[in-house]
Amino acid sequence: MGTTLPDRRAQRIATRGEIGALLAELDERSPLGPMTGWSSALLSAVDLMLSSRAEIVLFWGGHFCALYNEAYAPTIGNKHPHVLGQPAPEGWKELWTDLGPLLTGVRDSGETYHAKDRAFYIERSDGGGEEVFFDISYSPVFDDDGSVGGVLCIVSETTARVVAQREAVADRNRLWTIARDPFLIADRDGKWLNASPAWTDILGWTSDQLLGRTSEWMEHPDDVAITRAEIDDLAGGEATLRFENRFRDSSGDYHWFSWTAVPHGDLLYCVARDITAEKTASEALRATEEALRQSQKMETVGQLTGGVAHDFNNLLQVVTGNLDIIQRNLGEDQPRLVRAARNAMSGAERAAVLTQRLLAFSRRQPLAPRRLEPNRLIADMAEMMHRALGETIDFAFVQAARLWPIEIDANQLENALLNLAVNARDAMPEGGRLTIETANCHLDTDYAAREAEVRPGQYVLIAVSDTGEGMDRATADRAFEPFFTTKEVGRGTGLGLSMVYGFVKQSGGHVRIYSECGHGTTIKIYLPRSDGATAKAAATTAPEPLPKSENETILVCEDDEDVRAFTTEALADLGYAVLAAADGPGALDLVRRHADAIDLLFTDVVLPGGMTGAVLAERARTVKPDLRVLFTSGYARNAIVHHGRLDAGVELLPKPFTYTDLARRLRAMLD
Repeated sequence: MGTTLPDRRAQRIATRGEIGALLAELDERSPLGPMTGWSSALLSAVDLMLSSRAEIVLFWGGHFCALYNEAYAPTIGNKHPHVLGQPAPEGWKELWTDLGPLLTGVRDSGETYHAKDRAFYIERSDGGGEEVFFDISYSPVFDDDGSVGGVLCIVSETTARVVAQREAVADRNRLWTIARDPFLIADRDGKWLNASPAWTDILGWTSDQLLGRTSEWMEHPDDVAITRAEIDDLAGGEATLRFENRFRDSSGDYHWFSWTAVPHGDLLYCVARDITAEKTASEALRATEEALRQSQKMETVGQLTGGVAHDFNNLLQVVTGNLDIIQRNLGEDQPRLVRAARNAMSGAERAAVLTQRLLAFSRRQPLAPRRLEPNRLIADMAEMMHRALGETIDFAFVQAARLWPIEIDANQLENALLNLAVNARDAMPEGGRLTIETANCHLDTDYAAREAEVRPGQYVLIAVSDTGEGMDRATADRAFEPFFTTKEVGRGTGLGLSMVYGFVKQSGGHVRIYSECGHGTTIKIYLPRSDGATAKAAATTAPEPLPKSENETILVCEDDEDVRAFTTEALADLGYAVLAAADGPGALDLVRRHADAIDLLFTDVVLPGGMTGAVLAERARTVKPDLRVLFTSGYARNAIVHHGRLDAGVELLPKPFTYTDLARRLRAMLD
């Protein structure tokens, strides 16, 4: 009788490599017994399994005895070959509590079970157990009688991929956690679903406060509409490459953020960058550049006004000088002429004040600073302030305790404060309150970097505040410009604030204006602290009789013919012998020829031909070392004035000067 079909299958299985040979050796030590006793369904399943290159294991019978192919053997490591044909609860005892229910479920239900990246704990090496991952498909295999005889498991180990993915996720999580730039995942409505810790680091809000709602609650009011529009664009599928808005932090301050975001599915993936510092630096740079442009403009205008003031002072010198002579020679029997000359002189004196303001703005007025206590100076001005302000305006002076001293030209500081008071009065037509406050302060390097011509250090602050009409930003930006005024024609020259500006800058200080329409204005003057000894105020003395010459000779050097004519006439009237020259070389020649006779050189600072008054004085003293020199000028140049101060030992009579000014100054120097 021939060989039966199961016998032929068993013989074929026995020839299928190592696993086939091992299966052929199974005997009663395996619950399955030898292959010759296996059912046709089992032999067919094993025959098919061994011919496959996929990783396959077949758990058969009530004991779930393990049969597998060569592709599966490496998967179980050193369990092979002793688990072949043996019950799974023995061979896979470390994971049977996990594997057993799966196999029982497929066998009992007759339904296939699929899973991807299914985790198992397996001991497949001498080093102990490990967690592994598989894509699995468990299917029932029916026996000859139609019952489920076993479970065919096709598996594919994915451990390497899962571990790599987990490491990648871990890396992303580490980046998510440690990145200084904040990350965000939101839904298409902009509701925050997940936010990296950087948000809390920057804004101070906790995750519970941030998640589950949109960011509208912390957006800057000006950014709400544009932020919503950007979210709508993202929800429509358009990526955000650069978008900026502001979020409020837990302390109430706003931070600028620059966004990059992309939509994916139902989510929005976003990364932001805190650009607050960049914005602040950019704004500081813009402010510094604007301050520099303003400073350069003011300097240019100052040079122009200074030049105009110089020429105008020469004209005023001629006018006031000759009016002075006319007044001195008019008798009481000519009242109309006396009155006309007096009115003309009053107008000329007002013009002289105007030129002084021009010089103050251009920082060309000669200053005579002394160390003083600001509180005392302002307190002494109280009566003057009350008169200037009138009855409808209250005046208050708030003194800082232990206020630092300053080194300043006292008369010019009084003029500056009086100018500010008059401006404040005009801004309060219905009455109000003017307050002057003093304080010690320190301007740091950050502040100095934002402001042109400001040096960091200790300053005394004098703040003049009113409750008047105030100014808008555009007006305040131009308030210090010369001739700029908001008053009606005839009520102001537009030089009050510009004089204050120039005087403070020339004194090494700083001035700022703060104003709000309908609420008033504050002018803050910062003057450098002085470390020297405070000078005592000079005692007031009664005017002395007009002094005259004691047979001295004066050398006059003046390029303006009319000014020279007045000066020589006035000196002659005072009894002096006069020598006159129109330029430096001419005057130097007279010094050489009359050195013994000349007692004093009276020279303009600005002279034609390249020889200034300072150079003339220096060269004249090489001829006559003890020669006294009195300078005059309508425009203080660097020849005798540096940093707004007269050089040590220099005597200056500013133009326009009067007959009396000239007489007293000459006598003081010659005596």
